Amino acid sequence: MPKTPIRIYRNAVALLLLVMSLVLGLPPVASSQTVPPTEIAPTLLVLRVEVNTPAGAARLLAGGWDVLEVREGNALFVMGNETVQAQLAAQGFSLSVAETIRPQPSPQRPQSFFNGYRSVVEHEQHLDAVVAAYPGLAQVVVYGQSWRKTQGLSGFDLKTICITQLRAGDCALSPNTNKPRFFLMAAIHARELTTSELAWRWIDLLVNSYGGDPDITALLDHNEMWVVPVVNPDGRAIVEQGGNAPYLQRKNANDTMGNCAIPPTDPNQNHLGVDLNRNANFQWGTVGVSFSPCAQTFPGISAASEPEQSALETLFSQLFLDQRGPNITDTAPITTTGTLVTLHSYANLVLLPWGYTFTAAPNDAGLRALAFRMSHFNQYITGTGPETLYATSGTTDDFTYGTLGVASFTFEVGPSGGGCGGFTPPYNCVDGLFWPSNKGALLYAAKSARQPYATALGPTTLTPTLSSPAVGQGQAVIVRALVDDSRLGNTSGSVGRPAVQPISATELYIDTPPWAGGTPISLQALDGGFNTVSETAQTTLDTSGMSLGRHTLFVRGQNAGGNWGPVTAQWLQVNQPYFMPIIARE
Repeated sequence: MPKTPIRIYRNAVALLLLVMSLVLGLPPVASSQTVPPTEIAPTLLVLRVEVNTPAGAARLLAGGWDVLEVREGNALFVMGNETVQAQLAAQGFSLSVAETIRPQPSPQRPQSFFNGYRSVVEHEQHLDAVVAAYPGLAQVVVYGQSWRKTQGLSGFDLKTICITQLRAGDCALSPNTNKPRFFLMAAIHARELTTSELAWRWIDLLVNSYGGDPDITALLDHNEMWVVPVVNPDGRAIVEQGGNAPYLQRKNANDTMGNCAIPPTDPNQNHLGVDLNRNANFQWGTVGVSFSPCAQTFPGISAASEPEQSALETLFSQLFLDQRGPNITDTAPITTTGTLVTLHSYANLVLLPWGYTFTAAPNDAGLRALAFRMSHFNQYITGTGPETLYATSGTTDDFTYGTLGVASFTFEVGPSGGGCGGFTPPYNCVDGLFWPSNKGALLYAAKSARQPYATALGPTTLTPTLSSPAVGQGQAVIVRALVDDSRLGNTSGSVGRPAVQPISATELYIDTPPWAGGTPISLQALDGGFNTVSETAQTTLDTSGMSLGRHTLFVRGQNAGGNWGPVTAQWLQVNQPYFMPIIARE
């Protein structure tokens, strides 16, 4: 089958704004200042900050916050988000929320269904809107076509978005890159509604936090995030046809095999299509499938027979190096890069390879450690599919690990019962439960992409705290960090939780991270020695030799096994030295 041409959409909105400004005689608008569309615009706070002394005002102004040109008595005003609010409070400022600036939602969302879930069309529009609003951070790539579109019917292009601080050559369809890649995909099973919504929120978290959150900013400076919010758009379009009683279509829309129910309302769930998560070209058709064409786990007539799966596998090979040997027992090297999470629902599980056998994968130690690091955040049961659920074959995570060596995982999002259980839970479960539970897990997976099998064996470092976020040049600043090796999921039913080890070292890098040849600065344990699984360490930085401006501090910890965990970033602002004027007295 000939490959579908791949197209990259760039920012046409900026050009349109420029043309309009010239025609109307308005000042041109810089693309970086484009206001994000309503769906992705962040909520901002105007914070009233009490500064009762000149020293307090100077400290606020030196902090690098967005201090507005407004004053009321002893109060100054800062605009920012909840992160800024927490930073100010942590620095001892007395503050209150003066105003909340919320984007006005559209009066209606006619394409949404089931009380809020976005349609395929809305997901496509969202991707294009993100690129238009953040041209320096995002590109959309069309990597194939859905089954219906290949048949000349009303199908869809298959789209992914790449998010990073764009440099020349970034987001290229080539595995030869020095920016490790994290890949998040959703809705390969069409009826699993919440998964695409989590992908939407992940996209917005990344672009909205760049420049405001030090950890996410460092992440996008040094990594690429790839997201496919709807892997199976034809199937999702069938689900949408049910409106507020969504059809439970799982598979794609290939209707050439079997006398299957259309629409998918058959009580025995005998539906049309191929299960794309059984169609991958790895251990295809060996276990956990049914070769009855109308069955939910029908794997197709051959491996990667479906255009959605074939295009996805081509995309994987364009983004990730083949880092594992051809034999089933070959181990991917410790230097392997790349992580992948495929979102499914439901069962509250973090699954790691292998899915098709009880035999441990060659990289089981690293895979299992990373799985348990992620389940610390969502508290899901952790293990392989056979250990915690059942065996499956031809699945995405087995393919990307087995074929390319990528550290790959499946999240089954949502409880088995209760108000937020099922494939179609109430929409408010997304923000009320699923997103806050999984945000930290996705961030950890993304931060581990540089060397997942190595860093997952090391401890977690929490965001460092500074004695002051902004200092005058030459002023000392204390950097303190909590390093914890015990941050591993521990939910009953999990299998193979790694042993916890004492912390052995903590180190800091200024601006240049360890993988780029930065110079380490050791932090010392506050209790006098590294001998427990959770340690607080600190060091005092002399800023005399540091340039003016904002600096990124990278901190990481090591455990007794000699394993370094992923870095965590914080910012330090170095300003001109502040001298109090000497006032002569008469």
